[in-house]
Amino acid sequence: MANAPTGNHQIALTGITTSNERPVQKITLTRSQGEPTRVAQAGLENVGIGNGHSLKRFSRTTLQSQGTSSFDPSDNAAILTEPISVNPFMVTGLSWSGQSTLSANTQMFIRVRENGRWSQWYLTDNDGGAGKDHADGTQARGGTDPFITAGADAIQIRVTGDEKDLPADLEVAMIPDNPQGETTLAEDDVVTTAAEGTDINPESVQAEGSHLTSLIQPEQNAEADSNSAVPKAGSPSPASSGDTYEEPTETVYPGIGSGSAIGRSGAQLSHAFPTTVQPNGLPVAVTSRSGWGADESYLDWDPEYFAASHVVVHHTAGTNNYSMDQSASIVRGIYHYHAVTLDWGDIGYNFLVDKWGRAFEGRKGTLSSPAGKMVAGAHDQGFNSGTMGISMMGTYQSEAPSQATLNTVGALAGWQLRRAGVSNMSESAGFRPRGSNPKYRAGTYINLARISGHRDTYPTSCPGDAGYSKLPTIRQIAQNGAQAPRIDASSTNDQSASYTVKGAIWGLWNGNKSLMGNPKSDEEASAPGVYQLFDQGTAYWTEKTGAHFVSGSIFRAYGDNRYERGFLGFPTSDEYPAGSGRAQEFQGGTVTWTQNAGSHTLRYGTGIANEFSELGGAKVLGAATSDETRSGTGVFQVFEKGTAYWTAEGGTHFVGGEIFKAYGQAGYERGSLGYPLSDEYSTNSGRVQEFQGGVITSSTSGTYTLRYGTGIANAFRETGGVKVAGLPRTSETRSGKGVYQVFDNGTAYWTPQGGTHFVRAGIFNAFGSKGYERGFLGFPISDEYSVGSGRAQEFEGGVITWSASAGTYVLRYGTGIANAYRDLGGARFLGVATTSETPSGKGVFQVFDKGTAYWSASSGSHFVRGQIFATYGRAGYERGSYGYPTSDEFWSAGTRVQYFEGGRIAS
Repeated sequence: MANAPTGNHQIALTGITTSNERPVQKITLTRSQGEPTRVAQAGLENVGIGNGHSLKRFSRTTLQSQGTSSFDPSDNAAILTEPISVNPFMVTGLSWSGQSTLSANTQMFIRVRENGRWSQWYLTDNDGGAGKDHADGTQARGGTDPFITAGADAIQIRVTGDEKDLPADLEVAMIPDNPQGETTLAEDDVVTTAAEGTDINPESVQAEGSHLTSLIQPEQNAEADSNSAVPKAGSPSPASSGDTYEEPTETVYPGIGSGSAIGRSGAQLSHAFPTTVQPNGLPVAVTSRSGWGADESYLDWDPEYFAASHVVVHHTAGTNNYSMDQSASIVRGIYHYHAVTLDWGDIGYNFLVDKWGRAFEGRKGTLSSPAGKMVAGAHDQGFNSGTMGISMMGTYQSEAPSQATLNTVGALAGWQLRRAGVSNMSESAGFRPRGSNPKYRAGTYINLARISGHRDTYPTSCPGDAGYSKLPTIRQIAQNGAQAPRIDASSTNDQSASYTVKGAIWGLWNGNKSLMGNPKSDEEASAPGVYQLFDQGTAYWTEKTGAHFVSGSIFRAYGDNRYERGFLGFPTSDEYPAGSGRAQEFQGGTVTWTQNAGSHTLRYGTGIANEFSELGGAKVLGAATSDETRSGTGVFQVFEKGTAYWTAEGGTHFVGGEIFKAYGQAGYERGSLGYPLSDEYSTNSGRVQEFQGGVITSSTSGTYTLRYGTGIANAFRETGGVKVAGLPRTSETRSGKGVYQVFDNGTAYWTPQGGTHFVRAGIFNAFGSKGYERGFLGFPISDEYSVGSGRAQEFEGGVITWSASAGTYVLRYGTGIANAYRDLGGARFLGVATTSETPSGKGVFQVFDKGTAYWSASSGSHFVRGQIFATYGRAGYERGSYGYPTSDEFWSAGTRVQYFEGGRIAS
């Protein structure tokens, strides 16, 4: 869901953009000696929630009561922030002083809010990149792996272990799509937000013990990998040093090209698929630094090249929820995190590869590295010189990288190693690190696999258990490219023929034989790609989409639309779980399936399908459970996690959750609310969605509907809606001759005679002290307005004024001064009260911005102001010779005159 009611969803597109540049937001968690800040430990006392500043408090058990999680984040925590609302960001990470060693007992957790929902808590690893290699292992700053998001707008940090072990100068940085400068939030500027309880992400915690063998015995692991069976057919000859290696003409690598997406504008396409290059004999297309928008002003070093005959494979960290359009934005964020936040001078990795197998140039000079060499990176402390680092963008602890990702990583690894004269991609070879790290000292001899995981060289879980388990596959792809042995007839269901599986389809089949079965045909051309039949379905490949398998009910729906030659085109994803069913994405749409609802096809180019895709598709909204259905002036389509509505005037918007329930109670699109005009969006205290006929809000206070045409709803809209009044906390409540409704930032009152008016802040507190609408003041008859040095609001029975310097005062009609104040024009003429009524002799007085009112039983109420008041004051005011005023000021023969008990003053 969008964060604000706007026609253009705030989705970070790849490529260079400048319209939404924002500073990186940073929050300080420990000081120079490691002592936690107030922000860092606010959650250990009482954790702030709702709107507001200055660390407003509530019991931390609220975190659990708002969700289903029983996890207590304060357990063993040395740091627990509140849930903090920040500007939208793509990448985050924790960093600390490079002179501060991170204790083995200190663990750092992050959770973020994406699309209005809080993620699980993720344990983050020490990055272990550290900039240039140094023999003593020193570095500018230490930091966690970059944590990537799908565009988050809130964060919470948890650090466990002993408080005495906390690193110095610990801070968290939130990096937006196009970072421009940095700003550190002051403690009083930290804004808290609502947060349901969530559990720890189990795969991130498993990392703590699952990779111990590889950490202790990397040589044994490397040796085991080198003994893995690897097909030898089609193995290329090694290139001599300095020569440019050319792939055999039969080798076909999966495409990572410019791509296409039906239903998107040309401007969007140029961002979603930035220009790619293939210099220096690269086997795959790569988005260069200029293509993804690197800010070269970050650089503070000159490229250095070293002989490099080893490749180190990494993953990042994060929720894995990012979309294709966001990949380059994430690369820009990682670049800023490494180059600026950690002060490494550039991005650490030589290449980054996203979930769709698209490659991005990382370190400056990578694409121009001479054969056999690679520019020094900052991806593996001590091993940065003499290796090439490739990072898979995502968390791959239990979730395996996609085949497209593995294909690209393998292709790039093979490219580098062949140029270095390596012919056996699965062998190990000696390596001496140029710098020290917590695992190896500089100069130590290591028998290191040519293609290793980061955990083989540094105490980390990177590239995750699932990612690490795919290293043999990566080595095999690096060795053989797209070549694979021919499948003989005895291994197929067709005893009369044998079929060849090759290229990217072979890479797909090799990792999914149990799913796909045996081949039933050779590859067949179908421009612009190929397909091949298998027992359980059909595999498709194009340079732009990569290789994907289509089977089962989704394959039948695909066939109903003429397979790859229909509007759906070629598949762009594998089939994946979606809600209670399954989904698969194609160039021209998405097909979903559930047991109860069957298959439904969404065609890009229509409003609902486009919106479905932009909001995260089936991964976010679940499978479709109906086709598009016409209703009145628009159409709707039901999904597992909401219903999409479209009109020509309002576009497409999804309605889900508690707001959808309230919408249903109002009759859906045929009721008084009509069609939605916005997506559901977040405020500091809850969620809001706007409709043709009103607004529905949902928060911890409940779900409420405001229907336009009623006084309070109309006034709510006219005064600025949730931006001014906040969310409702009650429904409309009858009181005497009118009604009222409580909102975050005040209370709305309505009567047939006085209409609707909001009472807020200091004036509301004074109103309450007099009994609200049931007291002598009655209902408000005006909105609050600015006057003199403050604000005023009128009621049936009086006036309340407020100023920052003087405070709040109530004037009750029926008393002499209040009546005179009203008769002379009230606050608009005389300003706000700056004192209360004060007894003096036989009467009272009260000071206002533009004069002072006096009352006595004998003389009544009169205002004295201007030059007459100055003369009156010099004579001692009411206690002087003039006494109390007996008239108001009036004109006489061109002079202003006022009478007093003791005489006359003219001015």
